[in-house]
Amino acid sequence: MPAPLAPLVDRWRVDLLPKPGDRLVVAPGARAFLAAGLATRATGPMLVVVPGEREAEELVDDLALFTDLAVLLPAWETLPFEHVSPNLTTMAARARARDLLDIGEPGTIVVGSVRAVTQRLSPSAVRPVIAMAGKEAGYDLLVERLAHFGYHRTDRVESRGEFSVRGGLIDVFPAQGGHPVRLEFWGDEVESARHFSIGSQRSTDPAEGLIAYPAREVRVAVKGREVARSLINREPWAAATWERLAEGHTFAGMESWLPWIAPEATVVSGLSADTPLVVCDPVRAADRSRDLLKEETELAAALAPTWGHGAPEAGDHPSLYLDLTEALAGRHPIEAPPLAAGPTD
Repeated sequence: MPAPLAPLVDRWRVDLLPKPGDRLVVAPGARAFLAAGLATRATGPMLVVVPGEREAEELVDDLALFTDLAVLLPAWETLPFEHVSPNLTTMAARARARDLLDIGEPGTIVVGSVRAVTQRLSPSAVRPVIAMAGKEAGYDLLVERLAHFGYHRTDRVESRGEFSVRGGLIDVFPAQGGHPVRLEFWGDEVESARHFSIGSQRSTDPAEGLIAYPAREVRVAVKGREVARSLINREPWAAATWERLAEGHTFAGMESWLPWIAPEATVVSGLSADTPLVVCDPVRAADRSRDLLKEETELAAALAPTWGHGAPEAGDHPSLYLDLTEALAGRHPIEAPPLAAGPTD
């Protein structure tokens, strides 16, 4: 079903749309209309930043009235230093959103909260596994890539992020959601693709094929292993963890160690120069970024005594969240403060 208010977006005149660096007052209810208008005139994907997670979700819902190309960049549900992995659906959705920011078609809008866009990026690749009906996919290669992407191999697929292998059949439930897919191979070619029922395990409707984004956001590659190996001597307080990362092991909570093995980069700082960027309520967004940094430091202060001898003092640790203002340095985002902000310069 097409977006019901899409025809309204076509009425935007180019001369009325803001340009990079512009600042205009926009009522929260009009943000979706403005973003949709900007996106239809862009030559590639666009990123919209809002202060809070709920605002991001609501904006994506509003955008669905105007376009079919709006996606959410979610934030992790976990706290810094919490040795628990984020939900795999969240990690896959982040990979999808980042992938669309790189190669999405013109008109694509990625919406993220300050927390989502200022989180330090994992250097792991975000391109999905793709296997389409009637195309060569490589049977063994597909199994290998699914395992590398953090998919759990089982005898019977019942949940997102699982896959099973039976003869010439590979069942996969993509971590980003949607429906499970059954691929039937003839050699290395996908002879057919169908959805199937989790309850009965029977094939149902035909499918175009499989698109499966990584179920793990942090996958330690060669460079990351080298960094982890160097930390064994420099940061001996966590030597056991560095050794596991250096060996390329996957374990619960490994994402909490991302700040030590990944460079300082965020979704915002990693945007190409020609990617349009809109920051809604920039004052609140900057305040939210500072609050995240403060909360992380306070949490480090509470946990530092449990890290062991030689661990960094609170405030000396590498941060999971980076400063939004610094990430925006050198860019010229469109700023959209709310009506309550009053007149602008």
